[in-house]
Amino acid sequence: MGKRGPKPTPTATLKLRGSWRGELNKSEPEPEKGIPECPPEVKGVAKECWEQVAPMLDNMGVLTVADNMALSLLCETYAHWRRSQDLLNKYGDVYPIRDDHGNVKYLQQTPYVAIARNFGKALKDMLTEFGLTPSSRSRIVTTGDSQAKSADARMAYLSG
Repeated sequence: MGKRGPKPTPTATLKLRGSWRGELNKSEPEPEKGIPECPPEVKGVAKECWEQVAPMLDNMGVLTVADNMALSLLCETYAHWRRSQDLLNKYGDVYPIRDDHGNVKYLQQTPYVAIARNFGKALKDMLTEFGLTPSSRSRIVTTGDSQAKSADARMAYLSG
């Protein structure tokens, strides 16, 4: 049986929110911040997504070099959603089912509706992981670099 309850919020996100819980796990690994290298298999629309989203996440201070697989998944999911949405736009959301005489019996929903919906949900989940939805972003509080450095200096002084 898997773990119960909601998945834990990453410590970096808790710290950006200003939560005291961000200081609970002192032994959590802290990968180097920065834009990870884009894997060579990320191509086309997914690569365009990477080039747009990676700098944004880096500027937000939530991206590390260890996030390349998660970011790849986000970008590939976006590419699949975009493709299914394009097919849905091209062919419509229903198609006619005809009887033996060519008369329309009923309209059937195209598979693209469910495909686009499923990829859309998966994409929203990935966007939320990175703080790229309005509700997930509203929980993050960032501080300027000078404020963070002076706060770090004060904490070092008090700790030492």
